[in-house]
Order: sequence, then structure tokens, then C-alpha cells
Amino acid sequence: MMQMSAGILLPFPDPPPPNFRDFEGNDGAHDSLDSAGPLRIIVVDDETRIASTLVEILKDEGFDARSASTGDGALDLARSFTPDVVLSDVIIPGMNGIEVGIQISRLFPKCRVILFSGQAATLDLVKDARQRGHEFEILAKPIKPAALLAIIREAR
Repeated sequence: MMQMSAGILLPFPDPPPPNFRDFEGNDGAHDSLDSAGPLRIIVVDDETRIASTLVEILKDEGFDARSASTGDGALDLARSFTPDVVLSDVIIPGMNGIEVGIQISRLFPKCRVILFSGQAATLDLVKDARQRGHEFEILAKPIKPAALLAIIREAR
């Protein structure tokens, strides 16, 4: 069954709510969702044209956006960039986007993780992550820029 969320068709059952959990024990190093200044966004996709296009769209809208093409690259970038939002393809080289989301959520509990995929096979990976207690927003490819921007702006 396809769900409609902010103008994007999601071919996944019951998409989870936005990840706005407030965790105790955060060292305060990542409070930028509450600060002024542009949101810091990491785009993760092994298709460089998609990643660079999304980064340019986000920069044009005033966000501080950067990209990585692998899961390990995204984690390295996150450690130095401290993202507010991570937008990741599920199927990427090395660790998949769900594992990237889990690792970044552990490092930065207030970081919002949004996954996207053009493959129906990712449903099993998402289901497994949910069973392990991890909830991520899922978008279907192709991503519509206006709808993506609306979802990202909800992070403020």
C-alpha cells in the first residue's frame, strides 16, 4: 500500500513519525536545531549526480549542505560537521543507509535521519531496523525537491 506524506508517495507501510526524540545524557555539543543559523545537512548517495544536485538545491535554500558517497564517508563527515539532518540513500557501498542512520543517531541524538530509496527490497532492511528499535523517515526516489524542503524545514 502506498502512503502519501508531504506530497511524496511512500511505498512503505506506516511510515514512522519524524525523529524528534529528546535524549537525556546528551553532552550539549549538538544543540543547533534550537539555534539560529542554517541547518547542517549531510546527503549520502553513491550516485554523485544525485548527491551533488541535492546539495546544490539545499544550499540554494540557505542550508549548509555537504555530501558523502559511502557510509564510512558519511560517518567521518558527521564527526567533523555535526549534522542536524542526514538524508541518505538506503543502498550505498559499505554499510547501508540504515546502519549509517543508527551510528549517526548514536553520535548525535538530536540529528534527524531521513532515508530514501528507489528499491522495494529496502523494505526488509527498514523492518529489521524498526524491530531493533530504530525509526527513520523513508522517502521514495525520485525525490521531489519541494516536498523534501518542506520535510527538512520541519526540523526547526
